[in-house]
Amino acid sequence: MDKKLIISISVLVILIGFYFYDSSKQSSYQSEYSEIFNFNHSKLSKVLILKDIDGIELEYIDSTWNINGHDSLTIKQRSIDTLFDKILKVKRSSMSISDNPQDLSIYSLNDSECTDVVFLDKNGDTLGKASFGISASNYYSNYYKHPDQSSVYKTSSNILTFITTNPKYWGEVPKLEEPVPPSELPA
Repeated sequence: MDKKLIISISVLVILIGFYFYDSSKQSSYQSEYSEIFNFNHSKLSKVLILKDIDGIELEYIDSTWNINGHDSLTIKQRSIDTLFDKILKVKRSSMSISDNPQDLSIYSLNDSECTDVVFLDKNGDTLGKASFGISASNYYSNYYKHPDQSSVYKTSSNILTFITTNPKYWGEVPKLEEPVPPSELPA
């Protein structure tokens, strides 16, 4: 074989080998995600959402979700569906971003900025709890920490828009049927 061809094939083989080596190294840097709320979701009976001094309590009574303290509102089913489809299924990165308690304000996880969520069963026992903070630069995910720990993790998606203390997000005023005027009734 020609000497130039042998050198070209050797360089090509080395480059292909380097490519596969680099690809395997890069895949080891990708973050793995694990569940935050790994409890039986059918046992969920009450949800507490707390933000600074505001809060809301959702409770499952007689096969219906209710907003405690807001009896004039009926629950929006799409908000409950979001609770089960997005909030309870959010995941966190396996590697912590920070373990320093002094960094919590950077991630909006200090007491005045974070949103706390607590899930309870029918006996009042805690099934799961979490604190979430918003990122100023990344709107696709949030920051998460367990309230009893100081390690901060990144979430797999942004759920803060769905965990609000605003009662109008969770419920709506029932629509009353307007009576038909007698002149419009069929004879």
